[in-house]
Amino acid sequence: MLPVSPQRRTDRGRALTVARADGTTATLPVDVTLICETVSTVLESRDGTPERATCAAWHRWLAGHLRLLAPIAVEQAPRWSDPERTSLVDATAAAVDQALADGLPADRHAAYVHVQELARECRGLLGFVLDRPGDGQ
Repeated sequence: MLPVSPQRRTDRGRALTVARADGTTATLPVDVTLICETVSTVLESRDGTPERATCAAWHRWLAGHLRLLAPIAVEQAPRWSDPERTSLVDATAAAVDQALADGLPADRHAAYVHVQELARECRGLLGFVLDRPGDGQ
């Protein structure tokens, strides 16, 4: 049985206000709850390895989240005036692009590891997007 998308369980129409590199703000259609639920679903502890079809569904969900978050994070990175942080975000976005281009491995065990890695990258990019300069972080 394929998993039920967290999107079916959450309120659509949420938005996220982000600071842009030029100092302005923008409101974007980013459902933080949905992204967090997807990441939690993929990373939750479970017995055994999920079927490849389940991993394929998770891969589709994560691909959508990552394609949304990566450009936002890349755009926001310069506002920190921290070259290391900017380099980390750029490298993460490039790695995510490559992982998505490579696609889901055919082996179900490799597919499971792949979606877990994407979920961790998604969590990291979301954290970066939600982080605000001056929050003591």
